[in-house]
Amino acid sequence: MKNLYQTAMQDAAGEANFPQLLLREALLPELLGEDQGAITYWAGKSLARRFPVGNPQDASVFFAQAGFGTLTMVKQTAQSTRWQLSGDIVRLRKTLSGDEAFTLEAGFLAEMMAQQLGVAAEAELVDTPRKLQNQAVTFEVYTDPTDVIPDYDAPQPLTINHPESMTDDDATTD
Repeated sequence: MKNLYQTAMQDAAGEANFPQLLLREALLPELLGEDQGAITYWAGKSLARRFPVGNPQDASVFFAQAGFGTLTMVKQTAQSTRWQLSGDIVRLRKTLSGDEAFTLEAGFLAEMMAQQLGVAAEAELVDTPRKLQNQAVTFEVYTDPTDVIPDYDAPQPLTINHPESMTDDDATTD
């Protein structure tokens, strides 16, 4: 791993993202060791259960608010959905650790899609287009319409606060 502190402080967006980088790129690997990928994938699924997101637009807002980056749905079919995650934090994390560091986000997307569709879902990192490789990661969430979750009861989605819909009254309310 490159020097986290030096990399962050030499980047215009690094100082603002340093706390997250410190936890995600230094502490978690130390604590979780070789099981980091599996544990953070599970943790992402667990977070999605605690913070259910009801639709792709809300998912994009939630990812930005959580500091994960800018989430964009690229393509959706009956059996898969392709998502791209970009932004300063993604670029910095890729510089430090590469694509394998994004299993938390993959787990979140898999569980989110399972909740929305009521079917089994799994996510994996896939190749990002060459022109975006240094600044984005791409996930493919596979769903199986025939693998319905037994006794499925869809969770009540979060009410997402969309920044553009806030009024002056919302901003001053405690």
